[in-house]
Amino acid sequence: MFKEASKFGSDLAAAGKIVLFVGTKRQAQDAIAEEATKCGGFYVNQRWLGGLLTNWVTVQKSVKRLKELDEMATDGRYDLLPKKEVIKLERERKHLEANLAGIKTMSRLPDVVFVIDSNKKSFAVKEARKLGISVV
Repeated sequence: MFKEASKFGSDLAAAGKIVLFVGTKRQAQDAIAEEATKCGGFYVNQRWLGGLLTNWVTVQKSVKRLKELDEMATDGRYDLLPKKEVIKLERERKHLEANLAGIKTMSRLPDVVFVIDSNKKSFAVKEARKLGISVV
């Protein structure tokens, strides 16, 4: 089965498909982030947000907000704001970063979703199947 999955994965990469790796178990979080980054894929390693795939437009608004907060932090706009507001914005940025870091640059829905521990992450599997996305 491992050889089949490996061949399937390499065929997807060769075809230029978008792959989303989902692994929220503590043992898998770091490995998922590292390997997805290496292969140019996307990942969810903190928690599966309900509606991540089925409500893609709303998720993209949150990603846009995350990018905006990142930009504010780097270009010096934080210096112009009161300290209390900066703390509030930074807390919001960290929360969004934790949940959306792996899909920040994903422009459209994935073609395939690789799920680690599909029993625990049944919501991810259900959402992907509802949209006709392949689940491995």
